[in-house]
Amino acid sequence: MSFIKKLAVQGLLSFPSDMKEIELLPLNILIGPNGSGKSNVIEVFELLRSTPIDFASAIRDGGGVNEWLWKDKASNKKAKIDVITEYTKLPEHLLRYSLEFTSSGTRVELLDEAIEETEPKPGEIDPYFYYRFQHGHPVINLAGDAGTRRSLKREDLLPDQSVLKQRKDPDLYPEVTWFGKSFADIQIFSDWTIGRYTPLRRPQPSDLSGDRLLPDYTNLALVLNQLQRNDSVYSRFNELLKRFLPRFDRMSTDISGGTVQFYLHESGLSSPIPPTRLSDGTIRFIALIAILLAPKPAPLVCIEEPELGMHPDAIPLIGELLIEASERMQLIVTTHSATLVSAMNHQPESVVTCERLGSSTILRRLNYEELKDWLNRYTLGDLWLLGHIGANL
Repeated sequence: MSFIKKLAVQGLLSFPSDMKEIELLPLNILIGPNGSGKSNVIEVFELLRSTPIDFASAIRDGGGVNEWLWKDKASNKKAKIDVITEYTKLPEHLLRYSLEFTSSGTRVELLDEAIEETEPKPGEIDPYFYYRFQHGHPVINLAGDAGTRRSLKREDLLPDQSVLKQRKDPDLYPEVTWFGKSFADIQIFSDWTIGRYTPLRRPQPSDLSGDRLLPDYTNLALVLNQLQRNDSVYSRFNELLKRFLPRFDRMSTDISGGTVQFYLHESGLSSPIPPTRLSDGTIRFIALIAILLAPKPAPLVCIEEPELGMHPDAIPLIGELLIEASERMQLIVTTHSATLVSAMNHQPESVVTCERLGSSTILRRLNYEELKDWLNRYTLGDLWLLGHIGANL
């Protein structure tokens, strides 16, 4: 499943002002040395996620607007994100969203924002737009009113916030509202810190949502409790955890006193094991299952280095799970694991190399036709380590 079909990022972080768009597939595995720009790709989706929530705050959290703008001497000090998405309300219908911003002193200021069709209609010169800046003034098209255009006063829109935050009405602005909801639903998992005393290991509040895992994992027990209610999902959960932990027998959850906690039952033990006594790797794997088996998946999920803390024998299982999950959600995954890359042997086009050329990050998707002869003798991970596909030091 591909929510975002194409991505172009210009003048942002390590992406140059002339970056070409890259096609995104259901599964995208980003590889490259430290500092090559893999995490910057994830940051782009974090910015998109923030547009209907608080764009200015996301910019501040990243160090301020001047830390987001490309720092090359050739930079024009403008950043632009452009995506083509599948509009899920109409089958096989594509829409474009773009956002351009710069700095105004120490504050971020939006220069342009657009929601429009990707191609002009027959007989038209420009694509039909639902929202766009025209001659410096924002213009929005109203639904169900013969395409009536309404000019908005510039002062009626906050200059540091997206229209996705400031206009939310599914009846008047269905496309604008849809983008806002879809971007807000993006999930990003970057911090896999699981220490002895983290909240993840303690009883968790039972009044949180159990549909999807939160970025800080504080509703993991609730999500697992929900998974148990879906027979097919729970069966797959048990199968995967049994392969990861052969002595695993079953999982249980306990809700009491306004909190919820999960337990693992292992063969031969007289009592279940709480999260406080589970290994970091085991909890990470359980969290991965909770993310990737979600019955109501997010349209786009970003995961940084899912192999952290895992035994090498478990990494091919993670690759299998990522491939399976990509049929229901779009995935952007960073990794330093050659074993995980080898799990893509039959679909090398899922791998994107990230390399730095001077001050610029260059993204390149692997091509099966260029690699098929090599793949008869080597795994994809071997080719990476041997330097045949790039993304090396």
